[in-house]
Amino acid sequence: MPLFQPPVTPLPDDLNLHGQTAIVTGATSGIGLALARQLLSLGASPVILAVRDVPKGEAVRQTLLSDPTVLSLSHGPVVEVMKLDAEDYASVKAFTEAFKAKYTHLHIAMLNAGVPGLRRRVAPTGHEATVQVNYLSNVLLTLELLPVLEATARETGRAGRIAWTGSRMVEKTSLAGKTTVREGGSLLGHLDDEANFVGMARYADSKLLGFLFLRELARHYGAGAAEEEEGKRQQQRVIVNAFCPGMVDTNMSNVLPQPFRLIADAVKAVRARRPEVAGWIGLHAVAVAGGETHGKTLGDKEIWEPEGFAISDESWRLQRMLWDETVDEMKRLTSVPEWMGKVGN
Repeated sequence: MPLFQPPVTPLPDDLNLHGQTAIVTGATSGIGLALARQLLSLGASPVILAVRDVPKGEAVRQTLLSDPTVLSLSHGPVVEVMKLDAEDYASVKAFTEAFKAKYTHLHIAMLNAGVPGLRRRVAPTGHEATVQVNYLSNVLLTLELLPVLEATARETGRAGRIAWTGSRMVEKTSLAGKTTVREGGSLLGHLDDEANFVGMARYADSKLLGFLFLRELARHYGAGAAEEEEGKRQQQRVIVNAFCPGMVDTNMSNVLPQPFRLIADAVKAVRARRPEVAGWIGLHAVAVAGGETHGKTLGDKEIWEPEGFAISDESWRLQRMLWDETVDEMKRLTSVPEWMGKVGN
């Protein structure tokens, strides 16, 4: 790991998101807050802050609306706070239902909410909480919001955008070790099993799930779909990608034990990017990068070409396993689109 991260250029001066409706999850601090502020500064309105802590979200809303750049905008931007607890499917469903009841258009969804996963917890869904927040709830959000994004894209002629906050740390996954998920087994079950929990690797595990899911999604929905012409039309409707902003100075390290936190804070002081820079990277993924990024992860502003485990035969086997398990999981929760069929292991 190099001592310093490469510089990142700001967003284009002429970038304009005027009138676009955007959702940001995990918007009360760090990268999510930076994304919300920059969306507003670029003209997006309304911007929906999807947050677990509503009072904190309301305080952030007031801070955003008091920002000098936002105050200078002539159109009087709208910021709304809506409840979303990504540990709970019921909360995800309640959020999407409330959003769709109030808004008919959606242009951008930034799925940024995340947890570091150092300590094992079980979510109300029964799944390990890091897998639930960083992966499963993002899949449900994607499926629930896709119809609104597609309808908006058909009306405007401009592709809808979904971006997950990803990570190149997928290479640090515990699944790359000696413990593998046997044929006929369950990948999600393996990760839910307390015996397989490795705190320092669980964040990477969860981000690997997102990487594998988006890679498989692009084979079914978009340019990689079996029906090429239909795939082209699909890609024009909604582009789904992920972005890795590198090391960012956020509060994620606050959950570390004190000795590790001191080390992490020292490294961040030298190496970490400001949340504003992470915001440039995230907004690049949804407002500058094109259809070539569908199903891909952007490392900074370029498509990341993974190495090692992420392109191994085992990763592809786990990808098929994950896809089928995710299809089964989502069928219990929402209407799964026709293109989301099982692939078999």
